[in-house]
Amino acid sequence: MKKKLLFVIPSLCSGGAERSLITLLTLLTQTDRYEIDLLLFREEGLFLPAVPQGVTVLSGGEKYAAFDGSPIGAVKYGLAHFDLPFVRNRLRYAKALKNGDRAGVWNALKKALPTLPTEYDAAVGYLEGNALYYCAECVKAKKRIGYVHNDYNKLGLSAEFDRPFVEKLDAFVTVSPECANVLARQFPEAAEKICVIENITSPAVVKALANELPQEYEKLTCRRLLTVAALRPQKGYDLALAAAEKLKRDGAAYKWFCIGTGELKEQIEREITEKGLEEDFILLGERANPYPYIADCDVYVQPSHFEGKSIALDEAKCFAKPIVATKFSTVFDQLTDGETALLAEMNGDDIAEKIEALMWNDALRNKLTENLKNEKVGNEEELEKFIAWIE
Repeated sequence: MKKKLLFVIPSLCSGGAERSLITLLTLLTQTDRYEIDLLLFREEGLFLPAVPQGVTVLSGGEKYAAFDGSPIGAVKYGLAHFDLPFVRNRLRYAKALKNGDRAGVWNALKKALPTLPTEYDAAVGYLEGNALYYCAECVKAKKRIGYVHNDYNKLGLSAEFDRPFVEKLDAFVTVSPECANVLARQFPEAAEKICVIENITSPAVVKALANELPQEYEKLTCRRLLTVAALRPQKGYDLALAAAEKLKRDGAAYKWFCIGTGELKEQIEREITEKGLEEDFILLGERANPYPYIADCDVYVQPSHFEGKSIALDEAKCFAKPIVATKFSTVFDQLTDGETALLAEMNGDDIAEKIEALMWNDALRNKLTENLKNEKVGNEEELEKFIAWIE
């Protein structure tokens, strides 16, 4: 008899956790051992069409969408449906958000989320915050697993608030050894349930999707730089723009393409214009398939302030691309400075200098590429770690 699994995540908008979830679901459906439900608080996102057959998508529905929208829109929805408790709850939610009241925010939010009738063999909150809280508190399940996909200290969360939810988990999963160390320091009482299950990257899958030259690369004679990262503060676009500005001052011939979207889009566009980088630093927006861009770039750049375990870096490694990355705390779990990448300090000048070294030094670029070709990439065996926890 197949085991019943539930995965919970707010949406499938572009991001590393969302991409890794699609890979995990795809591999699980291939085993034919599970009945899988996927609860999306909002049924939307770039990766929604990639949900594999055999996974049943559940959603927060129209009511949650109204709750999660503007306060005025939510009130109008509640009044139109003669649902005064909904209106009162949304007003409490707005007040709690304004006051920074974490408990008030969650207690209001969970009332707007669906109650699932099914009892699951395992429920997985696949993202820190609300998805983890919902899995820990609102689902009938024999086992509960919660994920943290980043350096917990950098997420703006509260260990004091999160502790009661963590206590209800059977497994507290993160994606790199350094992230696990951070969790152990924040939640020493949960040390035995903290485990590392890396985001799964399959070289065969990503290479199969990189089968044509991107239109933006055609006829370019300069170096092609690439960053795949959401337009969010964490991802270090402030550092990238400073580096791009120095590259231009130094006379480097390049096009720096960026795949991703996010709340900083307008700010980054303004800065591109202010710095005169319109022809050099190019925002491509979202791409469901970034792999042709990775396969044919000359240098992959990851300027992040912090990461959990960067899927984009692992994907660049699949193509043995020369890499420049900043020295965020978990980068050393993935790259070796001078051997498989050049690691830069957290400033634009050093990032630019590392990029220039790879643009102009063929021997160094070839050294990194050959070392990456000889390094094991891909980690499909992480699937067995996950299965061991749910079984």
